[in-house]
Amino acid sequence: MVWTCAKYAFASTFSYRIPYFSSSYALSAPVPSPSTVKLALVASVINRNGNVEAGKKLFEKIRGSTITIELPERITTLKTFMKRLKQKRKGQETMLITSSGELVERFESTFGIREYVIYDGPISVYIDTSEDSAQDVLKSFKLVQYFGSSDSLCTCLEANISKPDLQKCIRPVDSESEVFGTKGVVFLLTDFTEKATFESVNLFSDKKLKKGELLQKPYFFPLEVVKKEKNCTVYRRL
Repeated sequence: MVWTCAKYAFASTFSYRIPYFSSSYALSAPVPSPSTVKLALVASVINRNGNVEAGKKLFEKIRGSTITIELPERITTLKTFMKRLKQKRKGQETMLITSSGELVERFESTFGIREYVIYDGPISVYIDTSEDSAQDVLKSFKLVQYFGSSDSLCTCLEANISKPDLQKCIRPVDSESEVFGTKGVVFLLTDFTEKATFESVNLFSDKKLKKGELLQKPYFFPLEVVKKEKNCTVYRRL
């Protein structure tokens, strides 16, 4: 097994909704979850090459891989109040008469809060994978254009084989004793189990993720809060 690494710079902001938070009050984790990273790699291969089979093979290779992310020196989170479109419930659609004929109105205007993250530098994503899969992962790293929400645009600065400095990275919490008395912050992130299938994560498939295919893990972030206001929080890496 080897660690593959890619360094990403974000064009503006990043956002990834913490699991089970409402879309109308979508707080963000400071970095993308392991499952989000894996889906971004698979989606980039399919979108760029149009090869669904290649995306499926990559998913099967990295499904159970360990992922960690090296944090930048500072991270700022901002809560924004924004207007958005919400899909109406089935049966609540309305009919509109226009010059072009009858149209079904399936969305309604509403408001919500979304949290965005600003990095003061690039983040480094590490995946522990087999030597046979390393080159495929490195190629897919370079194709990724966003993580999390589709407006979280990023570019790959470099991709190589290197070990992470775990003191600067997030890590899963397996017991309370690991973080008790330690400075840092814990966030809930998602990852796939070995039961997850490509059909379950494929947006064009009728299948959905079943219980036991996706799990939630608490992750320890080596961060401390240096400034906190009503709609803004500034973190510094320890």
